[in-house]
Amino acid sequence: MRRFSWLSLWLNRLPLRWRVALVSFGLLALILITMGIVVSSAEEQVLLSNQLSTLNTQASILINASGVPTNTLSNPLPLSLNRAREIASKAQSLVDKSTLVTILSLDGHPLAQSDKGKFSATIFSSEQEQELLQQVHKQGHASMLMTLPNGQRQLVACYNIFIVADKQSMAYAGGILQLQSSTTVIDSAVSSTRLLLLIAITIGLLVAALLTLPLIRHALRPLAEIERASMRIAGGDLTQRLSEPPTQDELGRLATAFNSMVIRLEHMFARQKQFVADVSHELRTPLTGLGGSLEMLLLEADNGDAVAKRRLMLGMYNEVERMQRLVADLLVLSRLDEGQVKLRKTHIDLCQLLTNVKEQADILAQGQHITLDLPKQPLSIEGDSDQLRRVFLNLIENAIKFTPPGGDITLRALGKQCEDCSLAFIEITDTGLGIPASALPHIFDRFYRVDQARTRTTAQSGSGLGLSIAQGLVHAHGGTITLTSTPNQGTTITLQFPTNQRVGNQVMP
Repeated sequence: MRRFSWLSLWLNRLPLRWRVALVSFGLLALILITMGIVVSSAEEQVLLSNQLSTLNTQASILINASGVPTNTLSNPLPLSLNRAREIASKAQSLVDKSTLVTILSLDGHPLAQSDKGKFSATIFSSEQEQELLQQVHKQGHASMLMTLPNGQRQLVACYNIFIVADKQSMAYAGGILQLQSSTTVIDSAVSSTRLLLLIAITIGLLVAALLTLPLIRHALRPLAEIERASMRIAGGDLTQRLSEPPTQDELGRLATAFNSMVIRLEHMFARQKQFVADVSHELRTPLTGLGGSLEMLLLEADNGDAVAKRRLMLGMYNEVERMQRLVADLLVLSRLDEGQVKLRKTHIDLCQLLTNVKEQADILAQGQHITLDLPKQPLSIEGDSDQLRRVFLNLIENAIKFTPPGGDITLRALGKQCEDCSLAFIEITDTGLGIPASALPHIFDRFYRVDQARTRTTAQSGSGLGLSIAQGLVHAHGGTITLTSTPNQGTTITLQFPTNQRVGNQVMP
């Protein structure tokens, strides 16, 4: 295999269209050459068969005219030299002029020959010829294709011939009639056929090349477009798209998949850029506040007023806490994206967990009425109680932020039995401001705020990461989170978790 390594290296350097063309032409040439060999060989066999039939006919005529029309006799006498010459002389007028007639003894030695040739020293000398002699004695006739020392081929046919040696005693003498005909005409015809086939194959391959190369180039055009588009994408141009062919073959599906990949890649880069911009903006505000407060302290703008100094330092501390929360949220999101959040799963009593969350929510409430609605039967799941507590408190804090004093917030849990599993549902419903329908598809996006200006400047401001973190943690528990909302009427967030226990026939209303 190593001796052909240079060929492999050479082929690997060629463009794909040339490799496909070479393989196609190689297979086509192999098929055409094979067919040419089969056709020429079949023609040769047909011509040789026709020539042998001619020899058989001539032998039958000569045997009927000179001897006894039979193929085999037991214990015949040796054929005399005079009778052999008589048969050879008679053959001159009975067989074709191009056929050489030789009369042989039963052991294969020549006795007489027509005047069209000269005697050979011995005819049946090789192993193949001895096998032919045995076939003649056994079957009465045999034939073979011989090649003379000068390279000329001869078709040789041998037949048993018997004559009456003594009419009174009815004794028979036997010998071998050998007819030998040159195949020069056949060889010339076969050579002409092979030459014509070679010319036809060559012309066919040239025509195939002229027709196939443009077709291959056209068929592989999407690959060339993908190559060019990939190079541009590698250079940073994510707006590149491929023209999708109407045919849904492999290349068509590849172009469709490529465009989908680029769209997702562009979307991911856009989200990344937006993410970096949002993080920069979120950090710029507290850093600006810190810088201004530090500058005022350095300039002693407080004039020695301890209250003013404490107010500045408290503002600085609040900004530091805000950055710490932002960094912590970003770290959680990063771990969620990489699947590195380790959940300390235990058996959790959801009713007890939600009771504790409600108690903490009552402390955070600012005049809102928080109601807890729990099922009568126990409801438990497998999960990380600290992470789930964080999710529930985050969602309730959002409900408190956007529900005016006097509004209602309901925390409800129930179970549902499906055909092959049981589920636990937690609903957090408020009667707050609600969310416009246009914002619902983006509500779980990072740093997304329904009202950018209001949420950045009021007490309701947040990092915009709470719902993204909640969604990631719920998914890490194998659950789902959905949100429905009506402006000026309120919002409902529904969390669904799988549970290993069988619950009653309660269903979501």
